[in-house]
Amino acid sequence: PRTVEHMVDCVLYLEGGDSVGGTHLRMLRAAKNRFGSSDEVGVYEMTHGRLSPVSDPSSLFLANRLDTEDSEGCAISLVLEGLRSMTVEVQALVTPVSASGGSFGRRTVGGIAPSRVLLMLGVLQKRCGMSFSRQDVYVNVVGGIQLHRGSKEGSASDLATAISLVSSLSSIPVRSDTAFVGEVGLLGELRPVAQMEKRLKEARRMGFSRIITPRSRPQKRNKRRGKFSSFTTSSVNGIEWVECDKLLDAINLGLVARLPKRRRVGKNTKKSSSSPGSIKELGLDEILDDDEDEYTFRRAKGYRQNTSVPNGIDRPSFDEMLDHDEDEDAIGSEKMIENTHSSPGSIKELGLDQIVDNDEDEDENAFE
Repeated sequence: PRTVEHMVDCVLYLEGGDSVGGTHLRMLRAAKNRFGSSDEVGVYEMTHGRLSPVSDPSSLFLANRLDTEDSEGCAISLVLEGLRSMTVEVQALVTPVSASGGSFGRRTVGGIAPSRVLLMLGVLQKRCGMSFSRQDVYVNVVGGIQLHRGSKEGSASDLATAISLVSSLSSIPVRSDTAFVGEVGLLGELRPVAQMEKRLKEARRMGFSRIITPRSRPQKRNKRRGKFSSFTTSSVNGIEWVECDKLLDAINLGLVARLPKRRRVGKNTKKSSSSPGSIKELGLDEILDDDEDEYTFRRAKGYRQNTSVPNGIDRPSFDEMLDHDEDEDAIGSEKMIENTHSSPGSIKELGLDQIVDNDEDEDENAFE
């Protein structure tokens, strides 16, 4: 099926076609190019029946955004389309499940791979203690750009996606002067991405004063405390660069307020002391051991089968049978004691003459 691609020198794909926010964008990607780089991506806008090149796609994507207001569920990410760095706005909406929606919330995703969104939800629930099972989740990339089609930047927007989800769930706005870049791992850690310098320049050009990214250099141990710091802050070309190791630290730094701390349940709690300490507290009768009941029942049954009682004579009661067994045991023990006392203690008691050693008799006969 790709025979034609092997015959030609250049293969181009024109992607897009969705009208979002009043713009008609097309992404021109090169799958094969023998005369140049295939990493270049062209951004065009359909206007009046023709395609017009867009020289500044970042400004186009953020044209309707209010930079002075902190918004809930809205985070800015810096992505690379080919060799071009651009800013995209990731929006998330988290709402409770309606009564007719069932026990599990819906997941609606646009512009990002649905698998990445599900991965973010799982990491937030496991590592950060935030449950989205009873919530409807909607995620969208503003401008109609598709980060998972022909692009390797689907994972670089993980941090912005996670922060927008947490912001919508907790109703805490995201700082409007901060941009986010980073890949989120399954352990809740942040992993670095390529070409960070280009992203920093793009963030500064777009007017952001702060950027949160994964740590790009090895972490140094604090000499005073002997521990690693959770994040570091530095200034690069007039922009504050915050490098974090964990997702939860990046979330607290990216929101206008920190998340409320979870209460940890200790080992010695009141729940353990509220458990009943005896059978009387449970309101039940005394429980007998099943093994003892079965043993007693078999003994009683065997005694009834072995003893034949004539008609007109009352059968012995259960207590009498137990007393009978105890009497038999006592009589048997007394007989054993008598036998031990009646055993002969000497040769005279046996009524026999003294036994002479055979070896001594032989020696005397030989001497005579």
